[in-house]
Amino acid sequence: MRWIPLLFFCLVDLLILYFIPQIKISFGPPKPQALLLMFLRTPFIWLPLPINLVFQIIGTGLVIWGFIYEPSRINITHKEINTHLHTDQTTKFIHIGDLHLEKIGRREEELLTKLTITKPDFILFTGDFLNLSYRSNPEAIKTVAEYFNKIQQIAPIYWVTGSPAVDLEKSITEIDSLTQATWIKDSAILIKNNIELIGINCTHQPQNDILKLDIVKRINQPVFTILIYHSPDLILELDSHKIDLMLSGHTHGGQVRFPLIGALFTGSLYGRNLQAGEYWFHNTMLYITRGIGLEGLGAPRVRFLCPPEIIEWTIRH
Repeated sequence: MRWIPLLFFCLVDLLILYFIPQIKISFGPPKPQALLLMFLRTPFIWLPLPINLVFQIIGTGLVIWGFIYEPSRINITHKEINTHLHTDQTTKFIHIGDLHLEKIGRREEELLTKLTITKPDFILFTGDFLNLSYRSNPEAIKTVAEYFNKIQQIAPIYWVTGSPAVDLEKSITEIDSLTQATWIKDSAILIKNNIELIGINCTHQPQNDILKLDIVKRINQPVFTILIYHSPDLILELDSHKIDLMLSGHTHGGQVRFPLIGALFTGSLYGRNLQAGEYWFHNTMLYITRGIGLEGLGAPRVRFLCPPEIIEWTIRH
């Protein structure tokens, strides 16, 4: 008797997961995710039937929230910095990360809309173009290049690579050849007269990647310096490098967060010490975006208390 409600609600989960690709929220395989949800639901069957039913109904509500509602709504976070330059200039740019594109869906369409509305001077992307399930898919590679060309029409976009396991070298080379966006490959450029933008490709070996920064030819004038690097882990190596703002992603904010606890898992070498949002190390501000997309393969396409975000930065310089 106690198994009947479990089987019913597991069937509901499976139907929801089969429905999600039809409404273009995500495109993951439903069965592995349904098995995980069944595992999470099973302990409640040992409770008295009325209490069990309450928890199972709440579980269905959480599935709808975490798999459909929250992943499809992109928040805009507003940040402002007053620099030491005092030239009475104002620059607005957008930071996005962890697109993890599978196919063009609601989230990708909403991102284009929000970028158009905000009208930034430029856009910075901190890596992870493709979903793990599509990282070498020719159609997905072509789609992501076309998508970035649409972003480029809104404002110039500058980018670095993400995790090597996600942004495969062959895929990145092809994306670079097809898109008009600018790859900042272990180098520095000058933007808006006095903003120095440095891009370093990520290998997830911060002790080695910091050596790339050591040999970058820096801008020899008073500037506000922005470093884009996929993982936040490089921040602990930056003590003497005079970086004003470091922008990263990779953690997705954990994707699943709980009140008072925060993220359960981040993917950072430093665990839950680097999750999402603003951090300060020495004189460098680090901002870790929660990202846009979802990981891929059999991982749940879910977000809970961790919606996708873009960051609108206003720099007074």
